[in-house]
Amino acid sequence: MEPSKTAILYQNEQKTITLIDIPLSISLAQVLPGQSLHRILLSTAPPKEPYLPTEPKSDAARARVMSKRGPAEDAYDYTGLIHKGLQEIRESHKADWCLSRKVRPVAPSPSRKRRFEDLDTSVDHAVLMQEPHLSIFEIGSKMTQACTKPCTYTINAEGRMITVQNSTTKPAQFSIPKSPTILHIPPHSEVILGSIEPTTAWAFHYEALRLYPTSTSSAGPGQFDFILLDPPWQNRSVARSKSYKTMKYEDPLQLLREELGQHIPPNGLVGCWVTNKPDVRKAARNCFEAWDVDVVEEWIWIKITANGEPVYEVEGLWRKPYEILLLGRRVRPTEVSASIHDTIAQGLPKRLIAGVPDFHSRKPCLKDLIKPLMPHQRDYRAMEIFARNMTTGWLSYGDEALKFNWDWHWADLQ
Repeated sequence: MEPSKTAILYQNEQKTITLIDIPLSISLAQVLPGQSLHRILLSTAPPKEPYLPTEPKSDAARARVMSKRGPAEDAYDYTGLIHKGLQEIRESHKADWCLSRKVRPVAPSPSRKRRFEDLDTSVDHAVLMQEPHLSIFEIGSKMTQACTKPCTYTINAEGRMITVQNSTTKPAQFSIPKSPTILHIPPHSEVILGSIEPTTAWAFHYEALRLYPTSTSSAGPGQFDFILLDPPWQNRSVARSKSYKTMKYEDPLQLLREELGQHIPPNGLVGCWVTNKPDVRKAARNCFEAWDVDVVEEWIWIKITANGEPVYEVEGLWRKPYEILLLGRRVRPTEVSASIHDTIAQGLPKRLIAGVPDFHSRKPCLKDLIKPLMPHQRDYRAMEIFARNMTTGWLSYGDEALKFNWDWHWADLQ
């Protein structure tokens, strides 16, 4: 069966309410427009019912939680927006809330002592399954040994980065010698594989200039019309589940604060995913202000079941069924709003994105949603930092940027 050619299942005329299929959005982002899909991303089964409640079980427990909440936690209330948006989708969209999925099988078990049922990993860990003594740069040398056209590889040992480029119109793949790992590189895309640390920020700056040495009508050398950030904010539930690595820094954006601003052109857009903790939102806005970026919109991703219900109570105290993308635009320093920390006072436009969740850390691919906001929809520069998969036409940067481009996460279409 041929998959749909769009992951957007419903969108109103104003483009403020969207229902998106998350696995297909990532799958379609691996090919150029008009190209056929030959592989589909493996997924988890869509939840049919809301998750088990995590709320306080007694009035006394609820009162204790409420007493510890600050005013900032009550300032951002999306309850009405979410309920109204889901109701509009329910009334206007008469089909399923998500498309059928190919569910990922149990992970391979190299031995009885070591099992990988929950292995959601990046290329370095995929190799470490077989060769646990290898560092990321020994892995890089193996990648180089396997280098064949159309991809090109660059290893920056001092900056601790590996750059892979596919400048052709065809997807590329390569295998790592003496390893079952096969990686897929989408067309017209680049990836910088490396840890984002204070000692490597300078190397990223020069690598971006090397990859994009010329100017366009909207961006200078090494600059991007859109930069998407998905920082690994520290989170107790994530740490317990070990779903993905979180950085040892409380503010992962601080590592990019000095360097990233010079990669944002005038009128360039920056999107940053934040959790529902006020300190996280404040940290993101501090960096926006340092980059002369003014918050202009909020996008709310509401996680729903296959029946269109929020996976948790929208009014819940401990766990929310949504995540927020702060979307900002770079302006001249004198134009940055004096109330940049008070988005409520600014009355920011908001957009709702509904989607049935998949594996932890997989978010909807925003490529089709951000394209209408680009200066040239067919020819713009975009980069995702802290990426967990590559996107056609974009630069992806992070130590997990090849995570979901590993062959084990995909199935061939019949």
